[in-house]
Amino acid sequence: MQSLGGIVPEVNDLARPTTKPEAPADTLHTWFARQAAGSPRATALTAGGASMSYAELHDLAGHLAARLVAAGVRPGDLVPVLVPRRLVIPAILGVLMAGAAYVPLDPRYPDTRLANLAERVGAGVIVTDDELVVRAKAWHTGSFVLVGDAEGSDLPATSVTVSPDDLAYVMFTSGSTGAPKGVKITHRNVVRLMTEASVIYDLGAEDVWTMLHSYAFDFSVWEMWGALLFGGRLVLVEDEMARVPDELLDLMDREGVTVLSQTPSALAALAGADESRPAGLDRLRLIVLGGERLDPATLSGWFARRGDQQPRVVNMYGITETTVHVTYCPITAQDAAADAGSPIGLPLPDLDISLRDEDGAPTPVGEAGEIWISGPGLARGYFGDDDATARSFRMAAWGPGDHRRTYLSGDLARADADGRLFYVGRRDEQVKVRGYRVELGEVGAALKAHPDVIDACVATDTGDSVGSRLLAWATVRPGGPGTDGLRAFLADQLPGHMVPNELRTVDSMPLTPNGKVDRKALLEQARATTRTASPAAQDASRSDALHAAVAGIWAEELGVAEVGLGDDFFDLGGHSLMVAKVIRRTRTEIGAQIGARALFEAPRLADFVERVRAQAATSLSAVADR
Repeated sequence: MQSLGGIVPEVNDLARPTTKPEAPADTLHTWFARQAAGSPRATALTAGGASMSYAELHDLAGHLAARLVAAGVRPGDLVPVLVPRRLVIPAILGVLMAGAAYVPLDPRYPDTRLANLAERVGAGVIVTDDELVVRAKAWHTGSFVLVGDAEGSDLPATSVTVSPDDLAYVMFTSGSTGAPKGVKITHRNVVRLMTEASVIYDLGAEDVWTMLHSYAFDFSVWEMWGALLFGGRLVLVEDEMARVPDELLDLMDREGVTVLSQTPSALAALAGADESRPAGLDRLRLIVLGGERLDPATLSGWFARRGDQQPRVVNMYGITETTVHVTYCPITAQDAAADAGSPIGLPLPDLDISLRDEDGAPTPVGEAGEIWISGPGLARGYFGDDDATARSFRMAAWGPGDHRRTYLSGDLARADADGRLFYVGRRDEQVKVRGYRVELGEVGAALKAHPDVIDACVATDTGDSVGSRLLAWATVRPGGPGTDGLRAFLADQLPGHMVPNELRTVDSMPLTPNGKVDRKALLEQARATTRTASPAAQDASRSDALHAAVAGIWAEELGVAEVGLGDDFFDLGGHSLMVAKVIRRTRTEIGAQIGARALFEAPRLADFVERVRAQAATSLSAVADR
């Protein structure tokens, strides 16, 4: 099978690469150092119009490493990293060069969560910058090392011995018990992933990658090392631009991006913007999808406009515990038209997958079973949680006399007669929201932690909108907070993607015959219950044809009955992936050539309508004729 850099195999060509290169006996930073030595002047990073060469990046990271060692960091330590996007790469490289493992702390997370994670890993030193350090001092009493600080410029270079089997990072994911689980990943785990990927995708120095995802989300591991280990250029995209599809398209065109990594929901939003205002994207050769379930039919419009050859679209299934990616599956226009399920394809060449029933026996062809994974991608386990490690990582029989360390994923899949895998769903309460793994139990536990909440339930609802929506219900003591107060409480405890889109208070929870909370009944009730604005707001929203037209679009996309002038798009359950659909409809149905940024800057209906009014290309009388 030839690589995706040249010819991609047909979907039914299930042969794997005939060569299975041994992963180099490398650590990530030594591999990067060789790359920097071989092409020191090549551009490694681009961020906000500024660039940094491989040599400059290596020097900056080396200086940080020397200061970390001087601050007492020792091999094997866990060092939290709290930095803005533009400083993520030198911060991570510096920690690795000091012999430590990084623990990502996304600045967008509430301080309560950041403090909890830093405390759990016993952080002595935190890597940050001169702005975020002010915030971190409120909850961390240890020391700080600032990226780019000139202090200690005369320190000698570090000479720390690091093994490929030492930890590279500990990444915390949502946990079913209410506490995030820290997944321990080694250098070898990542090095072998990138070695396998380089054969399949022909990664090289001509590639330009985007880093769109939070460094607390393991898709970022794929993005950063896919560029930097092979001499490519990494474009660091700030959150504000990453969530505005038309601006992201412009950036991809301008920077000559060749490899794009996206969740299916995010690509759907990008494809919508591309439909409204097609971009060049002449150099884009590969789109890697991951992070959530793919419905190939959502790519029909993209394939109709751009075909399925340039760029190639590949769906990769994976889990944090198995180092980002486990399988790969080229997606074609034929898949988009087939309605055959969610294809995830074949395992990477150095991994094996087996589908097992509840008794641990292999399932027949076509029957769903739990995905069991073995091979060098498996994490070392969970930080500080031997019980959880023992439950998920087990010695299992793969054949007579063949017992292997195996990860039990909790994901269900089925295989066709050719061995191609199709994702079916989860066995537990874990869902994907905008690409992030969310345990419904963790959100529920956070809600129940409020002193006035008697009981709570969280569910997910994937309607006609892009991506899953989190819904929550709570029973509250008399005199307790309303939905706004509960939402504010959760926002102080959880990352934004874990705060429910819609939160309701109920007198009591409906129960199933066996006494469990009846989520199905709650969801049906939520869908049947219309959410209305105040009468005054409803009257105002119909004060002219343009208000009514925009409010109608919002209501349909948000799944609510009415939207008033004072309503906020995001408070009503909207999110960044839904923005593209609203903007596309605003352009096509109203004629206003308006960008997605307008909705982020003016999320209140009244304010957004005025933005639309200023840009409307048709008269209000034409709008009234809709």
